[in-house]
Amino acid sequence: MAKEKKIIIKTSLVMILFSSFFLLLISTIYYYFFINENLVFSQQQNKYQDPKFVNQENTAGLHIMEIKYQETNFGELDIFGIKKIYPTKKSGFEWFMNNSDPESDPYLHNYKRIVKNEDGSYNIGERSRMGVYSEDGIGYPKRNMETYNFTELSKRGYWYKPTDWKNVEITGEYLYKGGEGPGITHYARSEDQSTINNGCGASSYKLNIHFDGTSSISKEQTHPKHSIIPMKKNPFGKLDKDWFRFKGIIYNLPNGTVKLESWLDPFLNNSWIKIAEYQDKGGWGKDGNKCQGKDDHIITWGSPTATFRWDDVLIDFRSLSVREIQPPVISDVIS
Repeated sequence: MAKEKKIIIKTSLVMILFSSFFLLLISTIYYYFFINENLVFSQQQNKYQDPKFVNQENTAGLHIMEIKYQETNFGELDIFGIKKIYPTKKSGFEWFMNNSDPESDPYLHNYKRIVKNEDGSYNIGERSRMGVYSEDGIGYPKRNMETYNFTELSKRGYWYKPTDWKNVEITGEYLYKGGEGPGITHYARSEDQSTINNGCGASSYKLNIHFDGTSSISKEQTHPKHSIIPMKKNPFGKLDKDWFRFKGIIYNLPNGTVKLESWLDPFLNNSWIKIAEYQDKGGWGKDGNKCQGKDDHIITWGSPTATFRWDDVLIDFRSLSVREIQPPVISDVIS
């Protein structure tokens, strides 16, 4: 009897060990073949990123991209200690907010009054169209450009001067303080957001971050009409409690298309994650013909100002910047 019990115990132990080994094997296979394949590791970001939170759907004009970062430059910090996603162009113009006295800066414009908070951040009220002039953009003749013809603008490459903001990385630190407004927008490639000149001066790409935890990208060919890419959720949820950083990036590619990227650093620790991206390869927008261009005309020209926008919301801000960047080398991934 005792011998039979020993045999049963030994058999049970063997079965338990075998079951544990089998479960471990199944878990390992599941991780490597089902979970691990859905994780994208970026050595430059030093962070795992779930692509379901990145705008990589095969919608019109959108293509999954393989980005070849310049390893020696990626990760440099700006004067505020904020990581640059892309390096500044050689001899390119950089603008950094004067955190001590922003109103003394001739490049910062289109605001009524900037109020300094006790913590050193700033507030300008519930509406912002605060702009930053390009290197030679101060005093540009707004609403009186040489041409509003999109075909001509594509050829010359700028609204005002060759030094207009074109390939840019627009960065800010923000804290939601209250209000009904949806969020913050970084945009460029516009000289005037109005219906004057048939609204053609408003041509722009707009990168939007929303306090409800979503983001979107839009294209404006004529004011006030927008073509909007569907909203995407970021992996961190709502952004209405703590400080966060947001970047809107716009740059041209050699094939005549435009790449748009939104990046979020939710903890102010330079753990930047790309939360949305889009490549305008045409087929997006239908109002370009109102400005002597194609219906879906791609906006490839620079502008004498870049803008930080919000409406119906109180926001504290600091450490704003706009930089002329060196775009990465990119190759399409067939999908």
